[in-house]
Amino acid sequence: MSENVVLVKKEGNTCTLVMNRPRVMNALNLEMVVGLSKALEEVSGDREIRVVIVEGAGDNFSTGADLSLLAQDFSGGEWLEAMKIFGKLVTLLREIPQPVISKVRGAAVGGGCSIALAGDFVVASRDARFCLNFVHIGAALDGGATYTLPRLVGLVKAREIALLGEFIGAEKAESVGLIYRSVPDKDLDREVGLLAGTIASKPPMAVSLIKEGLEESLGMSMKQVLEWEASHQSIMLQTPEHKEIVGLFLKSRGK
Repeated sequence: MSENVVLVKKEGNTCTLVMNRPRVMNALNLEMVVGLSKALEEVSGDREIRVVIVEGAGDNFSTGADLSLLAQDFSGGEWLEAMKIFGKLVTLLREIPQPVISKVRGAAVGGGCSIALAGDFVVASRDARFCLNFVHIGAALDGGATYTLPRLVGLVKAREIALLGEFIGAEKAESVGLIYRSVPDKDLDREVGLLAGTIASKPPMAVSLIKEGLEESLGMSMKQVLEWEASHQSIMLQTPEHKEIVGLFLKSRGK
């Protein structure tokens, strides 16, 4: 894999993964998808890293699949294998213990939009634009968008976004719950940095477990959720991390 396709930058307890094909608006190819997956696998086991940021180099997040790939005459089996590789990337974004912040400038289109929406927080420049354009190219949604989209905005709005395939500005995306926040471009770096710092300051075991629980809950009944919470909470309430925090709180109150 070329070192330049995915850049990995570690600073303190934050790791930034940069999709680095700015000349083609960070269009996705196999090399980039595999590179992102490998980086996420490594970060997943790094206890020093508490937050992951995913962004695109240059002026855009990602415009989705490289059109040169779509023009090739791959067999159904070859496409199936490629989609499974892409699916692995999205699964890692959802399941690594660290929260993922998608930092979006410019265009987040097709599979690039799907990657952005797979993050736990999407923070975008107000100039950013989101589009699930699959309907325009005669394709189904991919990159987990069939799963994430209705859970973010509800089924009615999901139909509008997916079936019309229109571009959505960052401010509208925030207003309908598609993304976490939109800010002026000049403030984007600072906003993402502050959010990463806030997350990193929280107890890491609690953050990881809450992320996991929210994800798992989407396929559970209330009874199953309560059972999951009971089994995990009974462990968390015995951890040194929890006991230290409670002890400090009680000490501050003079108890």
